[in-house]
Amino acid sequence: MLSFAILAATLAAAPPLTAPAPERSNALAFENGAILLSDGGSYGSELSGWSAWHLTDGDEEQGWCSPEGKPTGLAFVWDLDTTWRLDTFAVSTKHLQEAGYPGISARTLELWAGDGSTFRKVGSFTIGKEERKEFPLPKGTSARQVKVVVAANHGNASFTEIAELELFGERTGTVAPPKIAGEYTTEFGAMKLVVEGRDVYGCYVHGDGATVVGTLEGRNARVTWTEPGQTVRSGPATFAVTPDGKSLVGVWYEGGTLRGAWSGERAAAGSATCTLPRKGGQLDTLAKRGRAVLYGIRFDSGSDVPRPESDATLGEVAAFLKKEPSVRLLVEGHTDATNTDAYNLDLSQRRAKAVVAALVKRGVDGGRLKAEGFGRTKPVADNATAAGRALNRRVEVSVLK
Repeated sequence: MLSFAILAATLAAAPPLTAPAPERSNALAFENGAILLSDGGSYGSELSGWSAWHLTDGDEEQGWCSPEGKPTGLAFVWDLDTTWRLDTFAVSTKHLQEAGYPGISARTLELWAGDGSTFRKVGSFTIGKEERKEFPLPKGTSARQVKVVVAANHGNASFTEIAELELFGERTGTVAPPKIAGEYTTEFGAMKLVVEGRDVYGCYVHGDGATVVGTLEGRNARVTWTEPGQTVRSGPATFAVTPDGKSLVGVWYEGGTLRGAWSGERAAAGSATCTLPRKGGQLDTLAKRGRAVLYGIRFDSGSDVPRPESDATLGEVAAFLKKEPSVRLLVEGHTDATNTDAYNLDLSQRRAKAVVAALVKRGVDGGRLKAEGFGRTKPVADNATAAGRALNRRVEVSVLK
């Protein structure tokens, strides 16, 4: 990985930067609010190799495989975060195990669009081995739920594999606030989550004082989990709740690596015997550890203008600084790795400056603030998957000594 100094020198010597084409929105991606309701069958489970998670994780290097003896007829159903107008269905059969299992690649897939109660067939789509293909959809195709059926492969009698599925389009409905507040039993003990506006905060019974703090973005909660102790552990996570409100689904990261699923079932009140942090607890992290991740500050793809929903978090930071007049902050911009190093560094710098300007507008002395962009050089999650890239696109603040 290039150092920040080398990237800065490269940017200084580079010609004027051209913004990339706007990133298309994949309706099937977890970070865009899609939840897998029905797994037709997989060789793995949760996030393990060849599980259904890898159908839509944004990484063609690791795909899905059917259970042995069930190569066709399997159906997968996703609930989207709202109604989408869909224009393109993309399928990849790259990086599969054709060498060891000839004919294992999917050949024909059926796409069905649903309104939440019934499905209508959009079409059947045929793809070759070792290729990525995009299929234009009939004009006016829309869906609240999506079903994909594996109709045929290239001849293997035991298994079928798919590298990646994507469904591009745009939202035409409003995303309802998720009913994520409440208590759950999870792999890491009982958890309690509270939602106030866009703020999400909670605790879980996994060591003393384990907390999560963050914000809502659409259907998802993007948070930072922290487990205090002799050595403090911390990292990002993304949570969502199924449409019936009964199940929590999520993924967590540590040290920039996807570590696993973080899921659970809704539990009775009083199950989580832990102490909640306060609202705005992400700034408590700043006070205690000198650094905080602010997922509540969001930008459109390629833009350095904070989206309107960023106002609440910007207001919290301004209020914190007014209460702590001796504190000076470094505002850090961070990106994913989808564009060139020079472009990412420039974009992250512009975003950091935009946050500083927004804080000054809210009455903070600009002399107490410094903006710096780091591009993709400090990821907190993997850049191989869409969920990881979403967590890497962030603003952090740290106390200047």
